[in-house]
Amino acid sequence: MKAFVVEQYGKNAALTEKDVTLDQTGNYDLKIKVEGTSLNPLDTKMFFGHVAAAPSTGILQGDVTGIVIETGKSVTSFSIGDHVIAFGGGLGNRSGALAEEMLVPEQMAVHRPEHLDVATAGCLPVISLTAMEVLKERAAVYPGMRLYVAGGTGGVGHLVGQLAKHYGCDVTASAANDEKATWLDEHGIRPHRYREESAEQLLKRLGHDGFDVIIDTVGGDHLQESFILAKERGKIISIATRTTQDLTPMHSKALTLEAVFVALPLLKGKEEEMLQQKKHLAEVAQLVADGVIDLVIEEHVPWQIDALNAAYQTFDLRSHFGKVSITK
Repeated sequence: MKAFVVEQYGKNAALTEKDVTLDQTGNYDLKIKVEGTSLNPLDTKMFFGHVAAAPSTGILQGDVTGIVIETGKSVTSFSIGDHVIAFGGGLGNRSGALAEEMLVPEQMAVHRPEHLDVATAGCLPVISLTAMEVLKERAAVYPGMRLYVAGGTGGVGHLVGQLAKHYGCDVTASAANDEKATWLDEHGIRPHRYREESAEQLLKRLGHDGFDVIIDTVGGDHLQESFILAKERGKIISIATRTTQDLTPMHSKALTLEAVFVALPLLKGKEEEMLQQKKHLAEVAQLVADGVIDLVIEEHVPWQIDALNAAYQTFDLRSHFGKVSITK
């Protein structure tokens, strides 16, 4: 089959088109004809050699949607011809979705809702699993919880804010410009124009002593602002903790800091956690299909070698408003 392969990860990495042979379908695997996928920060970090979890086959991207063309002999939940969504590979010993076909564990796949288009479905897996782990497992959200999202219109950010609002939270999120602030406001999320209003000024305007939970999707020095925004004994949940920071402000407020790495269950084969992620993905996919949650796609990248290489080279050089979709 044809695949886009990274020969060597690192600063000079590039995708090349090659003929490759897919591994034999395992007992609990689905072989999927790939229809769509999307680009995530984890993909580019592995591409450039910053995360030591890249697939040994050189075929990246865990997000996938497609059609089941073969099932392992122990598979019970899917049949040939089913349309599915999954976070199923693109790391460790599992090939990803930048190929004509992909093997996905049954434990990580869900049926694609009937009214969900390919581009949207292919964008959902990683951001859905991340958002749901943050909200349901780490923050344990409840109605009325005061929650702040740093990076409120990024891939994870624009989803996690809407989901938190859906679960009854009082949500504030950062916005870099008028377009993003307007989108947040239209979705019932209080925008924080952080370039014009400091964290201290925001808290003064809102008239409270801080947020119960800060969700940091940005990382870097934004973590220092999170320390200010969190209330005493509050919690900061970060999906971007590859940074060196002074934790003194955190200590003085007795804050809790938790890191989220959504790929860990798949990478380590933690079946119980994978099944929990499967439930999370099914819930979000249905909410999006029903129109309860909006999925923003900022760019559609064609299934073409030059376009894909350009997408990888430029992805980390700009801020994002939603997702980058790749479809055939």
